[in-house]
Amino acid sequence: MSFLFPLYLLGAAAIAIPILLHLRRRPPKEHQTFSSLMFLEKSPERLTRRTRIERWLLLALRCLALILLAFMFGRPFLRSSTLPLEEGEGSRVVVLVDGSASMRRADLWARAMERAREALKKTGPADEVALVRFDDRFVVERSFSSFADLSGTARAAAIDDWTSENPEGGGETAPAFPSWRKTNLGDALTGAADLISDASVQREMEDQRIVVVSDFQEGAERDSLNRYAWPETIQVRPVVIDAEGASGNLALHLVAATNGAEDSEEAEAQKNGIRPPRRRVRVTNGRDSTTENFSLAWQGQPASKVDGFLPAGASRVMPVPPRPDESADGILELSGDDQGFDNRVYLARSQPRPVRLLYLGSEASAEDVGSPLFYLSRAMHRTASVDPSVEGVPFDEFMAAPARLEQAEVAVLRVGKETPVELARRIGDFAAGGNLAIGIVSEGAEAATVAALSGIEGLQLSEAEVDDYAMLAEVDFDHPVLAPFAQAQIRDFTKIHTWRHRDLVLPEAAEESVRVLARFDKGSPAWVEIPRGETGGRLVLFLSGWEPRESQLALSSKFVPLVYGLLGQAGFSAVAEPTRYVGDPLPLPRNESGVTVTLPGGDAVTPESGAEQFDATETPGFYVVNSEDMLERDQARVYAINLPPDESRVEPVDPVVALGEFGIPVEEIGPDAVADPTAAGLTESQQRRIEAEEKEQNQKLWKWLLVAVLAILLMETWLAGRRGARVREAVAAS
Repeated sequence: MSFLFPLYLLGAAAIAIPILLHLRRRPPKEHQTFSSLMFLEKSPERLTRRTRIERWLLLALRCLALILLAFMFGRPFLRSSTLPLEEGEGSRVVVLVDGSASMRRADLWARAMERAREALKKTGPADEVALVRFDDRFVVERSFSSFADLSGTARAAAIDDWTSENPEGGGETAPAFPSWRKTNLGDALTGAADLISDASVQREMEDQRIVVVSDFQEGAERDSLNRYAWPETIQVRPVVIDAEGASGNLALHLVAATNGAEDSEEAEAQKNGIRPPRRRVRVTNGRDSTTENFSLAWQGQPASKVDGFLPAGASRVMPVPPRPDESADGILELSGDDQGFDNRVYLARSQPRPVRLLYLGSEASAEDVGSPLFYLSRAMHRTASVDPSVEGVPFDEFMAAPARLEQAEVAVLRVGKETPVELARRIGDFAAGGNLAIGIVSEGAEAATVAALSGIEGLQLSEAEVDDYAMLAEVDFDHPVLAPFAQAQIRDFTKIHTWRHRDLVLPEAAEESVRVLARFDKGSPAWVEIPRGETGGRLVLFLSGWEPRESQLALSSKFVPLVYGLLGQAGFSAVAEPTRYVGDPLPLPRNESGVTVTLPGGDAVTPESGAEQFDATETPGFYVVNSEDMLERDQARVYAINLPPDESRVEPVDPVVALGEFGIPVEEIGPDAVADPTAAGLTESQQRRIEAEEKEQNQKLWKWLLVAVLAILLMETWLAGRRGARVREAVAAS
């Protein structure tokens, strides 16, 4: 037991007063006069047993009352435990610890751990406590049940177990503390509030609060709080961790990557016909920064260094320095400050994926303006993402060497009266193997040939009657291929006139599986997508030719993006790779075997069988997806993962204002809620004093002592009164 005001214990020395009073022998006040003694001289009284105490119980009660009064004024409290609480009392506390990338600055993480320990130490066995880590995820590290009936000291010790299980800078796939992910404070608070609300269903507690240990950076996401009705009974106590001694923060992030050379230097950097993307980066300088000069350079390329000037609180978008070798991965580095967690940008090499298109027709000549091959070959251009090549093969030549189909990723078949049914069946099987096949149904095509190609028996095919021309209508803009045309400025397909087309009537059993992408103005299908096989293969039928003799499709500005959209559906997107950040998934190749992912540290991970994406992108760097295609050829794709840009907005915000605007009751930040004692100007002894006052205020043992003193005084009064009554009765009797 400890005392808040120990000097009051000196008051216990007052017990000497009743002891002295009990030892004092007072002469009798009642006198009886006898006539026979009136002439005798009075002699003084002699006390032979002055130290004799006759009323021990009364003395003990009076001394005990004085001692308890001294204890009461000393304000006692228990340091290591709390008083037993009745059912329904106690507190429900969720300790939220920010484990995002911004906590990697200076010693923020170590200080956050210390503040979390202090918050846990202040809890008692009757409190329900949970420990949660958050970044853009909400992870309950210790639940209410795992912390049940533990003292605050035991709960604080769990912090050490937690960090030892997941050490800082841990494995590539295991979470490291702090992580490299962004901060989602809104989801963390709503998740903690839901955690408390769910626990309240089983047992209600009046005191419910969330202790948030964080740097409360400006870039933390809080939008989800707008959609959440905050419970009035839950308070938030912010514990702010400041980056002491930091001279501001310079940050570097990739903001743009478009195709096309900007100047002559970039044009000269083209290698193997690949046009390097035109890239931009954003350099930002913190408002409290004392650094204004910076430099950019490719790692390992000191000659590429570019110096710059940026005032505090400003940002600047600038082109990246030219990279000598676009075929290699590059790391662009920023120097000029002492906060290096956001000073790198990872850029993957230019890696256009080869796509082989095999065109099969009776007139397989790329120079014949009347052939769809003429327009298809001219629509395919090499980009930073795909490298398409088109090969035309006549029917008879293909039937003599059908192995050519095994070398192709996409097959384009012109279906006419000369098309062999067996060839159409082979192309249908090719699509059923998980590939893309495109059928151009031309004049003279027979229903049996289309049925062999599509695998749909019982369909009907006939030549449509066109008065002047037909127009496209009812375009399915919800389909991924046509979704880019959904904008109002480019969604008009009515200007593409069709002179000749076929009417396709599908059997009722096939209507549910077949998707009509567009119809002609009279309602008959124009473009049809038919799923083939169980591995995602598909067949797209055009019920009219591309060439000008049948339609204006190949001459339209929509033809090239339409064909590239079909390639994208087959896994060969021509769209530039999006900038990926930590936590973003990586796409895994379909219909390929032996898929592994090489992490930035060099370790190889095998994804689960059938997985379509890889989610364990926990650190910035280069991830290489390796696989083996159907022709047993090794394939490799490099992806760059970078730090989320918002993590660089590290200027602190006032949590009372930032959270109060969402209607969240926030405790005012007092000395006991400040993350760092030295930041508040408090010494260690002052901190101990504050903790002692809080414990004494929570326990309030002095109330129980006051009750005991009153009970003792009542008993003492009763005993003293009873003793006096007996004396008066004895005198009266004599």
